[in-house]
Amino acid sequence: MRKFFLNTTVAIALVAVSLSGTFIGTAQADSSSTVDTNIYLTSPEGEQLFRDAEIVTDYLKLASYLESEHILTFCGPASIAGVMNSLDIDRPQPPELYPWPLFTQTSIFTEENQKVKPYAKVEHDGLELPQLAQFFINLGAKAEFKHADDFDAGWLRETITKTLADPNKRFVANYSRKPIGQVGGGHISPVAAYDADTDRVLVLDVARYKYPPIWLTIDQLYAAMMDKDSTSNRARGAVIVSQ
Repeated sequence: MRKFFLNTTVAIALVAVSLSGTFIGTAQADSSSTVDTNIYLTSPEGEQLFRDAEIVTDYLKLASYLESEHILTFCGPASIAGVMNSLDIDRPQPPELYPWPLFTQTSIFTEENQKVKPYAKVEHDGLELPQLAQFFINLGAKAEFKHADDFDAGWLRETITKTLADPNKRFVANYSRKPIGQVGGGHISPVAAYDADTDRVLVLDVARYKYPPIWLTIDQLYAAMMDKDSTSNRARGAVIVSQ
């Protein structure tokens, strides 16, 4: 029965990311100096990792609601909307979706969040780690953030596994693409699974037009988090969200 469930889950996973996987060659073509040797969920190795992963509690809920960032700087809003919709928290009712309630990349900009960072400024340079956490809090969730220079890879591994094992919590990573050989700079996306045998986590990239979900080792993710955010001049890091 478990084998049937896992095979079904993998099938759903492949449907969810098949379109984004089509564009990975385009992303690489933008930078001839970047060699991408990462493991993506759409590859045979990535599929097998998903089948073998010990913790996949968050995957289906997140994959059901996650959508691509509307513009290049909206990885934060896209991650926030997807994570909030995956939790049991009251949703707003956007006029354009009446009568259905949903957190969208636009509706998360409440009056309180506009004071944290206005829509136009997020369009310009995205969200910093503390702002990301405060957006979650203002929308009714609990959130704690931590810069990568305040923890080590051991803390990251322990926190991710504990968070992913709790159906009422989510782990959101703020990292840089450069240390992992991808095209681009700072980025934000939720983590959805962990495979203990390979010490890898599955990051659900919200730039789905650019990259499919990626399997990163804890050490890779930590190195990517240690890259400084040029806006705040601080290391990137993580936000742990709960309802």
